[in-house]
Amino acid sequence: MCCLLQSYVVHADPVDTTVVKMLSVPSAMKQLESDGYYDFRMIKIERKHNEIAVKARNRVGDSVELEMDLYSGIILHEKTHGEEIQ
Repeated sequence: MCCLLQSYVVHADPVDTTVVKMLSVPSAMKQLESDGYYDFRMIKIERKHNEIAVKARNRVGDSVELEMDLYSGIILHEKTHGEEIQ
């Protein structure tokens, strides 16, 4: 009995090795401070939605709630006194 073994070369799809880092809380705070926000009351990372939820004050002193993109730092939504500002 003779066995014949064959060798097959398998080419898998390349794996994307670029890694996008999410913002840390200190870097998010620095970015928000440079945009005029201060008096941070809450900063919560919501990985499920890829957001950082923030309660703070804006330049005018109004209490605001922000939703910030977890990776880019872009402010997605800003609510002040129940109204949404884009």
